[in-house]
Amino acid sequence: MTTSTLFSSTPIEKGVDLDLLDSDIHHKLILVVDDEIDTVNLIKQILMSSGIDVISATNGPEALKRLSQNAPDAVLLDLMMPGMDGWMLYEQIRKVSSVPVLVVSALTDTDDIVRALQQGADDYITKPFHPSELVARIQRVTAQRGVKHPSQIFKFPANGLEIDSNTREVTLDGRVTVLPAREFGVLASLARRPGQWVDLATIAFDVWNDPNIHVQSRIKYLIFLLRSQLEKDPGNPRLIVSREGLGYKLAVSTDPEKIIRR
Repeated sequence: MTTSTLFSSTPIEKGVDLDLLDSDIHHKLILVVDDEIDTVNLIKQILMSSGIDVISATNGPEALKRLSQNAPDAVLLDLMMPGMDGWMLYEQIRKVSSVPVLVVSALTDTDDIVRALQQGADDYITKPFHPSELVARIQRVTAQRGVKHPSQIFKFPANGLEIDSNTREVTLDGRVTVLPAREFGVLASLARRPGQWVDLATIAFDVWNDPNIHVQSRIKYLIFLLRSQLEKDPGNPRLIVSREGLGYKLAVSTDPEKIIRR
């Protein structure tokens, strides 16, 4: 047993570098994808000292192979790689897996961060990062994936609305929209409580398993994206409404006979 240097004196068992050693005792497993060997080794040391097992890849094809051979709990993905860059690799990952992906990149431009989150990345961490922040973000994302809501299809016939949690498809007046994971998570949080005001902390816990104020601040942007795709007049929303001090509400019929969940 050893003691983590990142947190308090809580005894933890060190993680294992599975690139070097097979182990029958596996902890949480993270796939690190970065073309810079020094960065890979640094992240490995950080994660192993926090009791997390690691595997790595330095390019896209290798990462897809490691992903198919293992079942990582999350992927740490660099964006600036030669050949198949992180953007292309993320698209390929999503074709074969729903594993959480945390972007770890030196790109700090807001457009890059927004693009990654819109495409469905579970988090975005800029380099350089603090070791404890990296570990905390991994723990949060993987914990959230461990909180499972039953697969549900929410139907609101009176409003021409259907929300399918199996496919992240939203059908509104016959038009089908497939939402990124975070946007769908916010909408599903409201759909579970139709016609009720849902505060920011509740939505944050549903989507991120983390009700802190920093997470709450992201909800407003996700609501903006949802309204842009679902409202006829996003500037004058009628489906996803808000009220100061109360939060947000999915303004649909709450007649139980008109709501079907399965």
